[in-house]
Amino acid sequence: MAAETPDRIVVTGDNLRGLAHPLRVRLLGLLRTYGPATATSLAAELGLTSGALSYHLRQLEKYGFIVEDTERGDQRDRWWKAAHRRTLYSALPSEHGGEQSAEGDVYEDSVAAAAMSGLARARAARGELPAQWQRTINMSDYLLQLTAEEALALGADLDRLLSSYRQHDPESEPVGDARLVTAQFQIFPVPEPHEDEQS
Repeated sequence: MAAETPDRIVVTGDNLRGLAHPLRVRLLGLLRTYGPATATSLAAELGLTSGALSYHLRQLEKYGFIVEDTERGDQRDRWWKAAHRRTLYSALPSEHGGEQSAEGDVYEDSVAAAAMSGLARARAARGELPAQWQRTINMSDYLLQLTAEEALALGADLDRLLSSYRQHDPESEPVGDARLVTAQFQIFPVPEPHEDEQS
């Protein structure tokens, strides 16, 4: 796995607890996508009270996922921003212990739910896009026969490819007619069918 840099944070057993809650995954996603925000504006986006978000913002800060944006706001009106553009995570093997595995499950389920929600919202809003952008939505999948080593290499190849494109900065203006695009991919072994499904 790549080393942590100012551009990315690696989720390990030490900081996984900071993201082991669906709301925190959503908060981090909002800050990365739309840029710095206050607890009040985040609460309005999520349909919650700012008081309900305070604990989760503090947890994200404690584990290094967000930082206070000291260039904005004041003591009464604190602004938050993502500390990194990307999160790198690999599932922890079960031998690392039950607590870490349970937190990893919560994190993975939250990421999967956020990805599906984003895809559903994009699909529902496709009709509002100009024609050239409507054609860009791609929900293809491939079934491959790979070894574990090949599957890891595929992930690394996709990471290098996607990293070679202009990365999103929520505080910068888009270049030309560019707009924010998300590229999602998942690599996982296909589970064996259940016995009752085979009969």
